[in-house]
Amino acid sequence: MGLKYDQRLLEMLVGVYGPRTRMVLEALKTPPREYALRVNMLKADPDDVVSEFEAMGVRCRRSQVLDEAITIEVDGPFTVRERGARITADKFAAESVMLGSNLYEPGVLRSERVRPGDEVHVADIYGHVVGSGIAHFSSARPHTKGVAMTTTESVYRLPQIRETAAYAEGRIQEQSLPAMLVARILDPEPGEVVVDMCSAPGTKALHVAQIQGDRGTVYAFDNAPNRVAKIRSEIRRIGIKSVRAIPRDSRYIKQDFPSMIADKVIVDPPCTALGVRPKLYEDAKASDVEACSVYQRQFLETAASIVKEGGEIIYSTCTLTLEENEGVVEYAIESLGLELAPQDPLIGSGGLKGLMRAQRFDPDRTDTPGYFIAKFLKR
Repeated sequence: MGLKYDQRLLEMLVGVYGPRTRMVLEALKTPPREYALRVNMLKADPDDVVSEFEAMGVRCRRSQVLDEAITIEVDGPFTVRERGARITADKFAAESVMLGSNLYEPGVLRSERVRPGDEVHVADIYGHVVGSGIAHFSSARPHTKGVAMTTTESVYRLPQIRETAAYAEGRIQEQSLPAMLVARILDPEPGEVVVDMCSAPGTKALHVAQIQGDRGTVYAFDNAPNRVAKIRSEIRRIGIKSVRAIPRDSRYIKQDFPSMIADKVIVDPPCTALGVRPKLYEDAKASDVEACSVYQRQFLETAASIVKEGGEIIYSTCTLTLEENEGVVEYAIESLGLELAPQDPLIGSGGLKGLMRAQRFDPDRTDTPGYFIAKFLKR
């Protein structure tokens, strides 16, 4: 089992990438050569964080694009042997272990007989072995929240970032370079009101707050209470006061908060996430793309209604199709009266369909996740 797309979705991707489609799909199966982290510059100097990782024997460097970005070199791929009993993990957990992360108990789907201290290996639901290590749980009791396995071998190797002092102290966040660009392109000023409509896990909202020097108001909306809890956990870890996590469907901000007026709005809506990498497997259909496209337009409609005249909206996705990217931009221009604005920094390629002010990141060329960014001005 690998990337399983129906024929219409494959045709959509060929419409974007042409003869490069196979190379794009192959790139999605592997991580970028460098893994990006964002340094919380309210708490740390990036050079100091780089030195900390280098002291751990990690190849780490400052980004040449963003002052707050650092990157860690990814080693691999390696062959992982089956050791001891098997633990089967869900897709997200298995892909994390593949990169060297520890396995946490919520990601365990099932296991053979396991006791704490046992040598074990982790596989996805199709039997792909992604890592091995030492178990910290017993299969005789229900899974809760802790570390299920300390990873000692994995297909790709990164430091266990969430176990570092820099992470525990809120000095770094995991975020891809294209995703970091969203807040920088929005360029929020101290004192501005920013709405992040689909915020979880809160990285963009927190980045905005850091750029503002924690001197603004950032409303971080998400519809799912468990995701809002994660945003609040990140707010506490990072130590930011200006971000307010709100458990609401942000499509209905006008009804729930009729006086809400934003200087700037981030719309990073649910999408098919076709650009996320590395992928162990994926099953997606053209109908998923079409449903997401309709859903995404609803968020932009609300964004256009709450942003002030002269205000800005930034739209981003981690997917690849025209329907969820340039097609939504065309809708915003033609139906919502928004104006496509230039971006700075602009380091990806221009958008398709003549929308050169939009920005695309292609996995086979930029060695990043697949990503799309458009910036709008409300006149």
